[in-house]
Amino acid sequence: MRITLAYITFISLAGVGTQLIQAIFSEAVRVAVSKWRSNLTFEQALEYLARPGDLGRELQPAIERELISRGSSCADVQAFAWAQPCLKLEAIFQPDDLPDTPTDFCPVPGAEGTVIARVTAIACLAAINSATISYGSENGGDLFVNLVVFPPGRGKFTVKSADKMSGHTDGVTFPLRGHRHPVNGRIAPSPDFVCLSALRNPKQVPTTVMPLDHLMARLSQDHIEELQKPQYIIGSQLTFREGMVDILGDELDVDDAQLLFSMNGSWWIRFSHSTTQIADIGQKSAQEAMDALKHACADCAIALPLQPGDIALINNRIALHGRSEPGSEYGEQTRWLLRTYGLDVTDIDPSQWHDGSTFMLYP
Repeated sequence: MRITLAYITFISLAGVGTQLIQAIFSEAVRVAVSKWRSNLTFEQALEYLARPGDLGRELQPAIERELISRGSSCADVQAFAWAQPCLKLEAIFQPDDLPDTPTDFCPVPGAEGTVIARVTAIACLAAINSATISYGSENGGDLFVNLVVFPPGRGKFTVKSADKMSGHTDGVTFPLRGHRHPVNGRIAPSPDFVCLSALRNPKQVPTTVMPLDHLMARLSQDHIEELQKPQYIIGSQLTFREGMVDILGDELDVDDAQLLFSMNGSWWIRFSHSTTQIADIGQKSAQEAMDALKHACADCAIALPLQPGDIALINNRIALHGRSEPGSEYGEQTRWLLRTYGLDVTDIDPSQWHDGSTFMLYP
């Protein structure tokens, strides 16, 4: 068993006891989920995954009790999570009895290791007041997807799965929480958190995290002002494109988009290296600001190799994320992460859910 008291060195810690909060949170979730799992058959545990809201509401009080017994609380953890670009929760679950690594986004195999990974992810998000959600336009709306290398023959998906990923926020064409789409009010916000659960990572391929406060420190005031102007076009990310066409009739592009937002005294960002461009090719200052942001991402990328049993909660508002190149090997015992999303759904309009689903957002 690995020691779980390590924390990410780039996190700025303040206040009494926060140095250990990730380790305390990991232990509290691990114990609460283990107790929950011990009272269920495998089939019963698997069935719960179809009702993540119910599962989160059931696990949250147990996590709260475990945290209180260790001198903390869910409120403490939630405040901490919102102040950090990423939480790395080490050895928070045990990835036992796994099949070979899949070769597609879906489905996630029904094995003990994948069930406990998914339950633990839902538990972590519930503890910080985030619902575990998906979008109908991405991978058919599956709540969890496999992040793996694809075999030859899948075109752009094969190439992208084996390549590095530059800094981006997920669901980049969706509005930030608290904003509405200017044309289609049904379109739900992008996620607050990207949750990555590591099942295998034999080559230690790191996830990369680019904290927004580090990026801001490398941008001039002129760049910051330009990035707040509605002068960019953002296109749909690859995994959303087919679903957008099926649901909306076309890909979702955002015209007159701003990339940087002042939100209640802090900064939030939406950006994708691969799908963002300036709206007016002659707008030199807009291009210079976006180029400066890209250069800052390259300078600020922090490598975060996830070990089997680790979970990373990446704050999709105050950090960009990517990964190093995983290589072309696929299947068997190759790299395998599960991904899901977390969002505070308190103010989500009923129309922003897909009909008949308690976790799938529109589109």
